[in-house]
Amino acid sequence: MRKVVLDTNVLISGVIASGYSASILDAARREEIKLVTSAHLLEEFSEVISRRHIARKYPKAAENAESLLDFLRAFAILTPGIPESNAISPDRDDDFVLACVFDESADCIVSGDPHLLDLKNYKGIPILTPREFVERYSIPHK
Repeated sequence: MRKVVLDTNVLISGVIASGYSASILDAARREEIKLVTSAHLLEEFSEVISRRHIARKYPKAAENAESLLDFLRAFAILTPGIPESNAISPDRDDDFVLACVFDESADCIVSGDPHLLDLKNYKGIPILTPREFVERYSIPHK
């Protein structure tokens, strides 16, 4: 089964809207892919999704986020996700995403973050947009 690290922005998008990110989360729930994450990424997701402007714009976001967090805690591979000492991305938070890759030999990173996408790959592991991932791996998309 393909192991995939999802950046926080993909988790947020998957919770608040239908689209490629939601299709990836659906594939994980169907056990077509295995998600890899870390405590740091789960905390970042919780913090971002609970921001006031998101709650106002997306009233069901908190409920959907709790459901996703429960799923991730139960079924995702939780790694230490500790970044290397030398920064790889200009955005230090991106290094936490990259750290998950080798802890569990992930096959791919999915992100909408320009800093990560500019890398194209990290030590041979592809970094794809949600759309690229869905299309490359034939994930059902609505």
